[in-house]
Amino acid sequence: MDIFDTECGRVYLESENEVTYEPPTLLFFSDLIAVCEQVARRIDNKMEMYASKKPRMPAELADTDAGKWYSSLRAKTSAAEVTTHTEWAAEDDRSIAELERRLAEKAPADRARELLAKKKHVEDIVQGIEDHLIKLSDENCRRILGLKKDKLIRHEAAQAVATKAFSGAPLDGIGTEAWKLLWEHARRYSEGHAYPGQVFPHLATDAKCVLCQQPLSVDARERLASFEDFVKGQAEKDAKAADKAFEDAMTAIGDIPTDQAIKTKCDAAGVACEGGTAPIVTLMEVLRQRKAKLLEVESEDDLPNVPNCTPLLQELKKKASEYAEAAKKYQEDAASDARPQLQGQLRELKARKWLSEQRDAIKVEIERLQAVDRLNEARRLTDTRGLSRKKGELAEELITDAFVQRFRDELTALGASRIKVELVKKRVDRGHVLHELRLANAGSGTLRDILSEGEYRIVSLAAFLADVTGKLQPAPFVFDDPISSLDQDFEEAVVLRLVRLSADRQVIIFTHRISLLVLLQEYGKREGREPKVTCVRREAWGTGEAGDTPLFAKRPERVLNALLNENLARARKAHDEQGQEAYAPLAKGICSDFRILLERMIECELLADVVQRFRRAVNTQGKLDKLARITAEDCRLFDYLMTKYSRYEHSQPNEAPVALPTPDELKEDMEKLRDWRSAFVERLS
Repeated sequence: MDIFDTECGRVYLESENEVTYEPPTLLFFSDLIAVCEQVARRIDNKMEMYASKKPRMPAELADTDAGKWYSSLRAKTSAAEVTTHTEWAAEDDRSIAELERRLAEKAPADRARELLAKKKHVEDIVQGIEDHLIKLSDENCRRILGLKKDKLIRHEAAQAVATKAFSGAPLDGIGTEAWKLLWEHARRYSEGHAYPGQVFPHLATDAKCVLCQQPLSVDARERLASFEDFVKGQAEKDAKAADKAFEDAMTAIGDIPTDQAIKTKCDAAGVACEGGTAPIVTLMEVLRQRKAKLLEVESEDDLPNVPNCTPLLQELKKKASEYAEAAKKYQEDAASDARPQLQGQLRELKARKWLSEQRDAIKVEIERLQAVDRLNEARRLTDTRGLSRKKGELAEELITDAFVQRFRDELTALGASRIKVELVKKRVDRGHVLHELRLANAGSGTLRDILSEGEYRIVSLAAFLADVTGKLQPAPFVFDDPISSLDQDFEEAVVLRLVRLSADRQVIIFTHRISLLVLLQEYGKREGREPKVTCVRREAWGTGEAGDTPLFAKRPERVLNALLNENLARARKAHDEQGQEAYAPLAKGICSDFRILLERMIECELLADVVQRFRRAVNTQGKLDKLARITAEDCRLFDYLMTKYSRYEHSQPNEAPVALPTPDELKEDMEKLRDWRSAFVERLS
């Protein structure tokens, strides 16, 4: 259905407009373009489903290399690249902690000295462990146990010599350790107190025993001399040398630190050694036991086994190396202001850690980008520019010339050929061939500025008809007051064109102008296509209620029958059942309609439709002779009825009101008019 109204006309004249009709070839391009656009919309809708859920990186990390890589993720980012940028290890966590400590340190030189001190403590612990491991190794323990065995052998030899030398002594035990201790104490007493400056034993005649304080007999002096000879003999010297060798070997082992001493050293070195099961505590306990057992056992196989110390020593040495490295960095920090560089390294590490935490989200984002890339590629395939260009080229040959010719023909048919307006192709947009109306040979100015309102209206109507009449299938036309604002010269041409358009399609015209209705009835009758008139009213519940055809649009004899058989019947019923109050408005309406009917009866019947109101033409062909059949009686009848029923249309003085006719009176006048018409029609025939 095609509709023409004021707004539609403005579209044709004030903007680029597309031709409604298209030949099959162009229609194929239009359909193909429409399909492309529909597919493009589907793709756009699908792309909306792929909204990014990519986590937002903290703003302070965005300017790092890792942040720039993250912001530049694309569909072609490889899995290997993702792995490289999201890889994270425990060492990286330690690096972050170290950088944070370095940045938090306000006195890096002091911190470097502190770390170097810890390093020294760790190295001391390592050195102590290694020394004790060497001194208590199986090889050294085997040597010490050998010295201990040699000591025992030497003492047994010395004891054997003493036993043989003093076999006649009154007391046993000469040469034992207790005896030797007693002898040595007696030596120190004699040389220090009893006989200072005298060689022990003092064997002078007046000498006394330093133990019993009794004078020495000859036998006693000889025995004491033999005792000294024994003590200073070779066997005893060998025994003492063996003792010293063993004691020196045990002393060389040194003291094994206690648990408390170990804890103190570990605390100073920053090494954890809490609990009795700490490796270093366990090791020292075994070494203490191993040293103590050297005094008890005879073979190294009976000593406690030393645990594997390699992991412990490696860890301690690594700790010392870490201290040294950290101290070096703090020394560098103290020597120069490296804080900006350290802060950059810390941000980079934090950004990399953040990426490692978002690895799954990054993979999802890349998959989304790949899907969007595929959709974008599909979207590019729906580009209609090539199709539009081709359609424009074909439209130049298939549409434009025909459209322009139809527009010129319509201007001629509407009586507006004198208006020099041309229709030209403007451009092609997405397969839509757009045309524009403009004044021929006009340098500037728009149609609205130059044309009169009537000319503007007729040109827009011509453009509309040129457009819609090019369709292969005739669609219904709807015209909203088509002659509104038209010059009188164009009205009749427009009505005639509308009537002729109704030959092959339905034409619906909305108007409130009686003159247009009269012209439509006149030209419709002339063209053999009498219009069907429907009245559209505004009711209390809304506008657009279809009602009965107005009196001026009906044939007079039909109106008379309706008044007599329908309207008068309702009024009589109201009069008889409800009284004068209900009857009065109905009667007044009948009187008004009856007067209009009298006017129409005079135009159509008495004057044989030679002249009519709102019609310019005077129709005399085949009608003028009918006027000669009018009699004076005819004139008196219409004069009487017009006078009588005009009173109900005009106001009357309050002193002499005009009473409404009764139902019988109305019936009588209507039947009188009906009878006159019947007689007049017979008279004309």
